[in-house]
Amino acid sequence: MRITALKTSLAAVVASMDGILATAANDNTRDLTAEEQTAFDAKAEEAKGLQAKIAREENLLALKSSAAAPVTIPGATNTPGTQPGRVPAAVAEKPEPGAMVGRVALAIAATGGEDQRRMADYSQQVWGDETGQIVANMEQATNTKGGYLVDTAYSRDFIGLLRPRVVIRAAGARSVPMPDGNLTMRKQTGSTNAGYVGERTPAPTTDLTVGTLNMSAKTLRALVPITNQLIRRASYGVDAMVRDDLITSAAIKEDMQFLRGAGSSVAPTGLRSLIVAGNVLTMTANPTLVTVRSDMARLKLKVVNANVPLSKCAYIMSPTVKSFLENITDGNGNKAFPEVAEGRFGTYPIFETTSVPDNLGAGTNESEVYFGDFEQFLIGDTQQVTLAASDSAAYDDNGTMRSAFSNDETVIRLIEEHDTQLRYDAAFAVLTGVTWKP
Repeated sequence: MRITALKTSLAAVVASMDGILATAANDNTRDLTAEEQTAFDAKAEEAKGLQAKIAREENLLALKSSAAAPVTIPGATNTPGTQPGRVPAAVAEKPEPGAMVGRVALAIAATGGEDQRRMADYSQQVWGDETGQIVANMEQATNTKGGYLVDTAYSRDFIGLLRPRVVIRAAGARSVPMPDGNLTMRKQTGSTNAGYVGERTPAPTTDLTVGTLNMSAKTLRALVPITNQLIRRASYGVDAMVRDDLITSAAIKEDMQFLRGAGSSVAPTGLRSLIVAGNVLTMTANPTLVTVRSDMARLKLKVVNANVPLSKCAYIMSPTVKSFLENITDGNGNKAFPEVAEGRFGTYPIFETTSVPDNLGAGTNESEVYFGDFEQFLIGDTQQVTLAASDSAAYDDNGTMRSAFSNDETVIRLIEEHDTQLRYDAAFAVLTGVTWKP
């Protein structure tokens, strides 16, 4: 597992180095600036360090393999000239997605998280040897100041469970690995320029108009209080409950931030703030069926006319706006957009979420509708989940501060890190000032 994480980190570093060189190459193949050269050299040193670590891990695996002894089955024949009885290799049973995160969280909560050996013994008694070994091999977090790093494979399972609950992820956003917390790559800012030419005539420039996008890990913390009575009765059902609570808590915040978050040095920028000014449209006043059709067409054409690949296009809107589109009728009483009941507008799917407000604008009665190619929305994931627990922490319960100790609870803290960017600036458009209500 460690080798996989190290190789993933190395791939990200190499991608960053390639991005630095590509930026210079696309700028008339100029030399690197002093700042770029410094960054490139630093990445090269980091790559050498990762290569050395990978080599050590591979050597250790080879030694373990050569030192492995066969397991003899009691009672099997071990006469000279015959092979001793051996236990056939068994396929390890893979826990359901995200289950290991719930188990690790419960193990930390049940034992206080101070003694890893005690955590491993607890896990072995409740869930068996495999979970006990995984907990015993966990590393403690350093960059998040406390807690334990869940194995990357199981962290990816947990993050994967967020996809259907976070509309940006569900609509097709592309998750890119960012194991070292930073990623630099090219992005498209304009269309290609191509044309037909005659013999011995210089070809036109065909390169994409590109720029550079940078992502750096932003930390999302989710707190989930659970009763100590529930911990004392740990079972398969309880770890699933803890996992689901952690997923729900993280998904609610991701959904809001990825869609309308303003963005800062500590929080990722949401889609609304990433959309270029020219793709921000306003609803036609005094809406009718004719203007609704026109506004939805304008919204789609903003993206289509920008020569976006249209690989995973979709609409995002509030439940209120979707209900309006589903129920609006023409002059004969027929539903104008019957396909909305099937979850699409025209040929493209609709994703609805309460993270799109219905109380925007001066009159607190406006909403928004988004359209775009969600494959161009990048989510840089570190693919690592960190867990910690405390039975003395305080937490905010809808504006009321509560003490875990007083309530006989343990607060589990989950940390994941990610950032957001657009691969193509014109890949999205938004219709604002929408007052459509059923």
